[in-house]
Amino acid sequence: MMVTPLEAAELMKHLKQNKKNTTELKERCENTVKQYRLDHQFGNGKKSYLRRTYTCPFFNHKELGCGLSRQIKPYGCLAFNVHHSEIKASEHCFSEKDLLQKREEMFAFEEKINLRLKNELNLIWDKSPLPLALLDLWEKEINDVDLESH
Repeated sequence: MMVTPLEAAELMKHLKQNKKNTTELKERCENTVKQYRLDHQFGNGKKSYLRRTYTCPFFNHKELGCGLSRQIKPYGCLAFNVHHSEIKASEHCFSEKDLLQKREEMFAFEEKINLRLKNELNLIWDKSPLPLALLDLWEKEINDVDLESH
């Protein structure tokens, strides 16, 4: 799942405030990045990159399913659903791209927040795989960053 700087910062702030930014979670993020080579971009070099699937570090560790509540999940996660009623696991899941597009159009002001966060947090990405984004923010002081629009 790809996340914006705002989504990643909100999630990291939540993890830190709830003391869930544990060494175990960091190791799961690092292992996910390594296993799925999320730190390598594959594409044609013209801003067109292949999307890759990976098992999220929050999925199926202590809880059955995702360990994040609906209130803190990135929007892409909320729109990633199974599309066969008889299948309960991750098979045949895909994103509801139409819903995500409508959501982006309704909240276009977030683009300015994402740009500001990129600058304030020294990020080089507009969207990043969730575990890689969290690792980029792990040591940064998110609590001091304004996540609201100006």
